[in-house]
Amino acid sequence: MEHQLLDEILPKYNVSAKYSIRIHAAPEKIYQVLDQGLPIGAITKLLMALRGIPRLFRASRSQDVSPESAFYRLKQLENREIVIGIIGQFWKPVARPIKINSLEEFLSFDRDGFCKAALNLRIVENGPGVCDVITETRVVSYGSAEAEFREYWRVIAPFSGLIRREILRKIKQRAERPISR
Repeated sequence: MEHQLLDEILPKYNVSAKYSIRIHAAPEKIYQVLDQGLPIGAITKLLMALRGIPRLFRASRSQDVSPESAFYRLKQLENREIVIGIIGQFWKPVARPIKINSLEEFLSFDRDGFCKAALNLRIVENGPGVCDVITETRVVSYGSAEAEFREYWRVIAPFSGLIRREILRKIKQRAERPISR
């Protein structure tokens, strides 16, 4: 099996989900799309809006980490792979992720009652101008979080899969778009 950065960052995990798509573009073009951030579409926007409804009813939002800034780019290998991560109590109505400031901070975190999640986007070249982009999400739960996260995952996994597949489709659309002059 080919080495991937995700194995360095989250080699042990409780839950994993993997999706892939074939893209007719060079690795450099695909990486350029990935480097601009995860492209999201209507399904993702809708599901994230629904997930954010409990935040509307919270009295104090001043210490909340915004969902956009909650993910931290942990590691990357140009034209091959990008890994992002998030830490939090994802099953709670208002999850309040913990801000990550470095790869070391993410790697050393292991607080009871919390989870760490890492997601990669890996480019695997299959021939001239043909690549597979594979995304894998891994989650490790610490202590009391394990049972709560497993219950949450049973409900959320299909929706998480919809988001991952939509992201891959958007990456494909952008990477296969002809270069305009």
